[in-house]
This record gives sequence, structure tokens and C-alpha cells, in this order.
Amino acid sequence: MKKNHASALLSMTVILGVVAAGCSKAENTASPSASVAPSTGATQTAKPVEADKKYKVSFYNTVGYRLTTPMPAKEQDPIRQMIEKDNNMDLDMIMGGENWKDKLNLLISSNQIPDIVSFPDRASAIKYYDQGLLADLDDLLKEFPELPKAFDPSRLEPMKYKGHTIGLPASEAVGGVNGWWINNTWLKKLNLSVPTNPQELLNVMKAFTFNDPDGNGKNDTYGYVAMLPKDGSLGYSTSGAQGFQQIFWMYGVQPNFVDVKDGKVVVYNTDAKTKEALTFIKEMIDAKVVDPDWVTIDDGLKRDNKMYQGKVGIMIEDWRRSEPAETKKMQDAGGSVPDWKQIAPPKGPYGDQILDVKPFQQSLIGLSKEAMKDAGKAKRAMQFIQYLYTNKDAYPFLAYGIKDKSFTATNGTPKLIDRSTYNEKEIEWRYNYAFVRKATDGVYFDFQKPDITNANQKINTSYLKDNNVNPRVFDDPADPMSQDRLKYANEMMLKFVTGKEPLTNWDTYVKTLQDKFKLNDAIANYTKQLQGDGVIK
Repeated sequence: MKKNHASALLSMTVILGVVAAGCSKAENTASPSASVAPSTGATQTAKPVEADKKYKVSFYNTVGYRLTTPMPAKEQDPIRQMIEKDNNMDLDMIMGGENWKDKLNLLISSNQIPDIVSFPDRASAIKYYDQGLLADLDDLLKEFPELPKAFDPSRLEPMKYKGHTIGLPASEAVGGVNGWWINNTWLKKLNLSVPTNPQELLNVMKAFTFNDPDGNGKNDTYGYVAMLPKDGSLGYSTSGAQGFQQIFWMYGVQPNFVDVKDGKVVVYNTDAKTKEALTFIKEMIDAKVVDPDWVTIDDGLKRDNKMYQGKVGIMIEDWRRSEPAETKKMQDAGGSVPDWKQIAPPKGPYGDQILDVKPFQQSLIGLSKEAMKDAGKAKRAMQFIQYLYTNKDAYPFLAYGIKDKSFTATNGTPKLIDRSTYNEKEIEWRYNYAFVRKATDGVYFDFQKPDITNANQKINTSYLKDNNVNPRVFDDPADPMSQDRLKYANEMMLKFVTGKEPLTNWDTYVKTLQDKFKLNDAIANYTKQLQGDGVIK
């Protein structure tokens, strides 16, 4: 992301994830505390029309990070006091929570439509836009030209729908969280080099499995670990990195992934390179270098435990695994802390060196059509949004909380206060303002070894594939074949790698997808959706 993103005090934004970056500096002219909330003196926000008039602005928040935590009264919320003073407004922030759609529908039906509405995913935003809730922002944004500049163009592009800007990027997802990790202690002991291609990778996996790399005289180690998520997919899914995903990317393909090549939609489930990747995965499994527990590892925690136990030499893991909290888990579970290090993805036979795809901007924040009925209120609401994403003085309070309670600032450089020194539950609500944080804010993520962790993230982000398609496309709800098609593809992939179905039947599998499960109809649907969004002509 660009460093000037949101002109914010520090770079940041998250989602389930984590990121790294250097610590940006910022002068904190405001010092909100539990009882006092002086203004930040926000001189960087454009002065709104009718600046002397105070507006009450309601904000339906579905992108905060503690949505089930009740917000305190204004007297106990110095961040809200700061926001209201700097923007000459009364802020009514309504938390969405797990049942956010039901709550939003209730507000709409009772004619209490919020002025500002955020959505955790683009598909939901589009649905409510089509139903008449969200307003087009193109004309209003002409009066706030600095606001779009706060976001990387790749994040702004998904905010367009049917040729209109229906929102602005809300929370910034972290990219390149999971990368290739290798046990460097084992590499050195067995006098091996870091693998750079599939054959070298397999050779190292075999050595890690059969050459007693931990020196205990037992045949109890494995070269690789993967997982099989609950949806049964070996490839692209909502479950995150799985191990085998990265093997497919080594061949430049990904099952269940929709892509655009040469202006045409492609689905890699039938690509010949997918067959090659499946052949390599089967070779790994047949060589017994993959921890056999992979078929029962269906969540990230179970996969993490394999790293902590120290019996696997190569795996796909979170970039924070060198942080003290993680190495302690390794010490506790495995009795030692191996010299784990991140490496670049091995380069595939066609020159592909892909770790994953860049995050697609899902969440967005926009204005309701109801708010647009009052031009002054609409401008004040937009001023507030611009303040959230561009005001350098406000940023540390929005992202880090309460000065001298949850963070300090020395010579303009912020630092989080150790959470064990105060009752964080008392101010957990502060995270509902933190969605503005940048995905590269090491202060927010509180890295204890920022040099190592930031370097890991740099490696990962160097090998991310552009992605402006997934999850933009979706199966037609009226398509009776969609779920059966996905289930069939997942089952066949699993059968191919485990030998229950010979790969000589690949052509039969492809023909079944196309004929029985109407794959070409799905591709036509995807093409129509992407044409409507202007991604392809």
C-alpha cells in the first residue's frame, strides 16, 4: 500500500490478519484520556459547508474489531469526544455484530436509516445498493478530492459498481500473511540447500522425512504438512492457506479459482497444469513425505500445532512465527525452538513463483440515500469519513486507543503499552474505531521482533498475484448445479491425489464438469458479472 494511504499517522489496516512496517511518526497534539478529550486541532480536514452548524450523524458499523462489545457513554469515550469536537457533530455509532443484516433491516423497516453504513463484504453492499439503500458518491467526492487519494487504486477499483462509486474502502486487509517456512536447523544438519524448484523441494522433503533430521534415532519426522478444510477443497477456498494451495500456485494454477487471461474468464479446475500439480502432490503423498494427519487437520490451530511440536520441516505458516509468543509455544510443545525461517516460494516448471493473491478490497463504507436528502449532513458525513482516513493527528487515537492508557507517544513516535499492565476489557470498545488502521502498521500489531517479522512480510508480499476477480464473482443462486459442481470438483481432486481415482481419468473428469455440471454455463455467468463491473469488455 502507498505510504500516504489515508495520510494517516501510521500505515495500517487489518482483518484477520497481520502486517508489518516501520513505525511512522506523528505529533499528538491531542491527549484523550478516560475523562478528558481535547481536540486534535484537525487542521488537515477540509472545512465543511455550514461549518458552524452541528449535525447529528449516525454510523452503522460492521467493520469494527469488537462489534459485540457495547460502546460506552460519551462521557467515558474520549475518542468519540475528540471526533465530535473536531467535526462539529454528534456521532451515533450503532454496532452491527453477528446479526448485522437483521439489525440493519430492522432499522430500515422502522425508518431509522443510518447516515453512514459500512459493509464487511462487497456482495452485501451491492445487494443493499440495488435495493436502494446506498447512494452514489461520485458527485459528492468532487468536493473531497483528497479522500480518494488516501487509498491505493487497487482498493478503490472494487468500490465501483455499475459505473458508480458506491463506497470507499473501509478496513484494509493484510496481504501475504502466510508464507513458506523451513526448518533451517534441519537444513544445516543434513547439509542441504533451500529448495528453489519442485524437484529440489521433494528431495528436501524426503531428507526431512527419512534422514532423522532431529537426531533422536526415530522415524518420527515429515517433510511437509498440509490441511483439508471442512469444505473439502485442496485449492482456493475461504479457509486461507492450506499447504497444497501453494503447491498449485507453483504450477501457476489454483482449483476453484476464477481468473481472467487474455480478456477471457478461466476456471483452473480443468487446466492441464492443474493435472500436473495434482501429479506432483500425489508424488509427495506416495513418497510419504506429507504428514498423514493432513486429512484430519481442518483448521489453522491444528496446523499451527504441527509447527509448535517441531516434527515437520516445511510448511505454510503465519509470518509472525518468530515472535516471542510463538517461539514460547514451540518451546513448550516441542522442547526446543528450531531455527525456522521464511523462504521465497519455489519456482515452478513454467516460471511461476506465486505465494497467494493480493487481498481483494471487500469492506466498504458509504452514505445512505436518506443522508443525501440533506446536503449539509451528507457533506458533514463525508467530512467525517475523510477525517477517519486522512487526519494524522487523530490516527493514533483511532488506531491505538487512549493516550497514556493503551499507548504512549515519545517525540511523536507511538508505542503500545503492555496490555498486562491494565485491564484491557475496560477499553476493549476502542477497537471499534481501529478499522482505519493500515495493514502495514507494525505499531498496531505490536511486533516484538519487527526487523524479522517485517522482513517476512516483505518476502511474502513480493510474490502475490494480482486479483481483481475473486471474490467479485459468485455462482448464480438460480443455478442448480453450482454446489454440486463444486462438490464434484473437490471430491475428484482429493481422489486424484490419494490414488482413489487414477489421473488417467482426467479427461473424463473434465468432460463431466463441462457436460453434466454445466461448467461452461458458470463461466458465462462469471463473464457477465465481470463485464458488468467493467473488469473485462
